[in-house]
Amino acid sequence: LSHKHKVGVLLCRAGQGTEEEMYNNEEASPAFSAFLELLGEQVLLKGFSKYAAQLDTKTDSTGTHSLYTTYQGYEVMFHVSTMLPYMPNNPQQVKAHCHAKRLYALQLVKHCCVYEKNTSLCS
Repeated sequence: LSHKHKVGVLLCRAGQGTEEEMYNNEEASPAFSAFLELLGEQVLLKGFSKYAAQLDTKTDSTGTHSLYTTYQGYEVMFHVSTMLPYMPNNPQQVKAHCHAKRLYALQLVKHCCVYEKNTSLCS
């Protein structure tokens, strides 16, 4: 039984219906930020010595910060879409998209998609 888990968290804004649109959210909304504060503590990845869930803790290639928590002896690292590197010349955010897809393919990540109020998907 593993006591270490990674959870992907993806923001869906009003009017967004595709994964590509969601991965292009460069900034978190105030509501999304408040939700993230409930999940865990924002940590600096460079030099992070606890469970990093395959995020880069040496060169910032997977972003500079992430979200981490412990709960009842479990370590949880969140892969937050708005904290992954943004590539403005790439509408599909290939690096972030491939990183998350690789995690899904390995079946090691739980997935959480956060829909903002008034999105068509949660109306």
